[in-house]
Amino acid sequence: MQTTNQGYVDYQHIAPEHAAIHERLQNWRRWVSGKGASWTAHPMWRYLKEKEERERGTITLAVDAIDGHLMEKAVYALPERHRFAIRWWYVYSGNPAKAARQAAVSKARLAELVKEGRAMLCNRLRAVDGREDFR
Repeated sequence: MQTTNQGYVDYQHIAPEHAAIHERLQNWRRWVSGKGASWTAHPMWRYLKEKEERERGTITLAVDAIDGHLMEKAVYALPERHRFAIRWWYVYSGNPAKAARQAAVSKARLAELVKEGRAMLCNRLRAVDGREDFR
């Protein structure tokens, strides 16, 4: 998270070492919100939706439900403030000032909690599933 001397916090900055966990958290967001979960639909309607999306030129990304569930367990195990920050950034995406007030931290600290939460998830998931793509 980048900050400037005017107090602006860039919440969209993803550190290069967090790119892989960011992708997994994006999948987790789709899994939690139910977006992209076409596997829950009856096949007749699922393929109709895919055909309509192709005609419109929009694509819904597939959800890896197993990894989404693994990420949910990992996010749930984070310390409370880090869990709140990760859920806010990926799932709720609301006003950062309001989220910072709810967490009783500054906006800059909220950004740091997100960054620290990603780092914790990298470490925990590396230990769980042995992946080495979280540098």
